[in-house]
Parts: sequence; structure tokens; C-alpha cells
Amino acid sequence: MHAVTDVTGFGLFGHGLEMARGSDLMLRIEAATVPLLGEAAALARAGFITGASHRNWDSYGAEVELPVELPEWQRHLLADPQTSGGLLVAVARERAEALLAEIQAAGYPAARLIGDVVAGPPRVRII
Repeated sequence: MHAVTDVTGFGLFGHGLEMARGSDLMLRIEAATVPLLGEAAALARAGFITGASHRNWDSYGAEVELPVELPEWQRHLLADPQTSGGLLVAVARERAEALLAEIQAAGYPAARLIGDVVAGPPRVRII
């Protein structure tokens, strides 16, 4: 799979699911590696959650697999549409590290490898 999408409107889960459906593959995302903006985690822990996060989850949550131990605040952030236009990029595994280095060198130090694409039903699985 090779794909790029801006992660706004439907959050990381929703846009990841769109990629999974389009490729008929499963996206596995490591929740701990997803970069978050400034105080986002602290605010979410304190209960500052958008209504859109709830609506997004209601619309696609059945197609997202979460580990039992994932805190609810983290689920809300991964479903939240307000991400300032971050990009979700999928490339061949053997190209990922080089592309990440290029993106970081271009001035985006928060860019991270957050998961992989594997055979399986078109879903998003959080690990």
C-alpha cells in the first residue's frame, strides 16, 4: 500500500480505516508512538473531549480493535478530528525509514513511524 491522507475530520482512526478499506488490508498502529500536541494528553485526561470525537467513534468504532488496557482519553484523542492537518503516510516497509528521515530533515521533527500494514480484514488495530 502507498497512500497519504490528511488526518482531519475523522481523526487518525477514521482516516486509517479509510486506507485499510481502500487497500483491503489491516493497519496496525502503536498507540504509544503517535505524537500528540503539547498538552493534549493532560487535557484529555482532565475530561476536555470534543463532541466530534464521540460522533466519530460512534460511526466507525466497530471497525477499530483496541487493547483492553488503552485508556479512554487516548481513544478520544485518536478519534478526534482536530489534529492540525497531520499526515498519515503509508509506504513500503523497506522505504519507511528513509522517507521518515527525509520528512524530519525537511523540518518536521515530530514525524514518527506509528505502525504497519498487514494482511487481514480492512480494519484498524491498535497495539
